[in-house]
Parts: sequence; structure tokens; C-alpha cells
Amino acid sequence: MEENSSNFEIVLPDGTVYKPNKTETKDTHTIQGYTPDGKPKKMKFSTKTACERCGECCRRDTPVILKDDIGLLTKGIISEKEIYTIREGEKMRSSIDGDTYYSSMELIKIRPIFGSFTCLFYDPQEGCTIYEHRPTVCRQYECWSQNITITGLERRRLTRTDLFDGIELIKEAIKKHEENCSLIKFNDLIDELKKGKEENVDKIAEMILYDSSLRDWMKEKLSLSEEVLPLLFGRTLFEITPFYGLIIEKEGENFIIKVMQEEEE
Repeated sequence: MEENSSNFEIVLPDGTVYKPNKTETKDTHTIQGYTPDGKPKKMKFSTKTACERCGECCRRDTPVILKDDIGLLTKGIISEKEIYTIREGEKMRSSIDGDTYYSSMELIKIRPIFGSFTCLFYDPQEGCTIYEHRPTVCRQYECWSQNITITGLERRRLTRTDLFDGIELIKEAIKKHEENCSLIKFNDLIDELKKGKEENVDKIAEMILYDSSLRDWMKEKLSLSEEVLPLLFGRTLFEITPFYGLIIEKEGENFIIKVMQEEEE
């Protein structure tokens, strides 16, 4: 009689798997998780002590750039097109729990891949494409331990002032932008609008228009790429308004602002 060459497996009640082996006799078999004589194998545990380049933190959020990382910019490892500014007071959504919060300070971060939280330098096959030159936050972040916060962030963070201290035109443009498009003021106007202060629509539209016009002026004045503007002025007001529950439609030179209806629980 020919030997049955079909492959099959049986999952036993305790979760172990029985697989017949072609080289075994009818009276012997091996069960995964047990030694050949039927004794349970000792479970082995491995403790993670260093980065294994699994990509979990790369997909969760992008790193903040610190003053210590300025060399990555001057050497061209990270370009000005690959970073952007989170402004003080900006409403953001947490990549951890989905909650929204307001940034308490200005931060410069690596841009995420469009439509996600994933770092621009993360590749699903290769992992981090600048791993040997990754930012300080990435080097110090230990997902396997309790050391998951960066101390002294306010003091150590890189700011636009650090980057453009010697370029008066850009410094003045950033200053004017903050004066006319302050996110703290923007937040207050939207809160009041939702409470019925409809005259704030014109003020919000004026801020959005100024934000857009200044960006266009800077592009023309300095022949800047569109990709550099998020570093100079952060994300556009037009872009972030959905986080506030607003729908903004542009018709010619006019803006139509609508408050989204909140879903009833």
C-alpha cells in the first residue's frame, strides 16, 4: 500500500498542533510545543533592549526636530521641503487615541505621508530610509521601556527663529503672519461663531484670505516652492478648518463658511 502523502494537521484542545511526519512510524508523532517524549517544552521569552526597526513608531507619528538636529538640515539629509511647522495654538488630532488637543508651543516636524500619520522617510519594505542619520527624538525614543517622553522639549526644540534668524524678509513675513493669523485668535473666533456670533464669519474669512495672499506674495517675491511654505507659515487656515467643524468653500474671491452639524449621540 502506498504511503498517504496528503498533509493535514489537528489542533488539540490545549492549542497545540499535531502534524504527522512522513519519516515517523505509526507509533510515533511530534506535537508542536512538546518534546518527543511528551513533556512540555520550556517557553522562551526575549526582552527587547534596542530598536529593531519594526516601524511601529514611524507609522504612528513623525518626529519633532530639535536644535541638535540642525546638522541634518545643513548637510541636506533632511530638506526644507520635508519639514513643516506646527504653530502655537494649532488644533491637532492625536495619532495615539484620536483625541484633539491644542499645541502649547511651536514645533518643527518631519512631514507625514499625505493622508496618514506615517513619517515621510518610512518605507514599508526598507523601514526608515535615513536610519543612520535619524533625528534625535527617534534615537532617544525607547518604545520598549518607560523612556517614551522627550525631556526639555520647549528648550531643545528647533524653531523658525533658529532657522531664519539672519533672513530679515522671512522673519518679518512670519511676524506679520502671526499678528494677522494667530491661531489663538482664530480658535476664539470659531468658538464664538459656534455660539452664535455670526459677525465672526467676516473676521475668519479675512484671516484666511490674508494667510493665502501672504503665501502667494512670498512665493513670487523669493521664487519659493509651494512645498517650503508649510515650514514658513505652517498649514494653511483653509486646510485646518475641518478640525474645527467648519466647511469652507471658495467662490472666486469670496469664502463661504458653514458650521458642520454635530451628530446626535
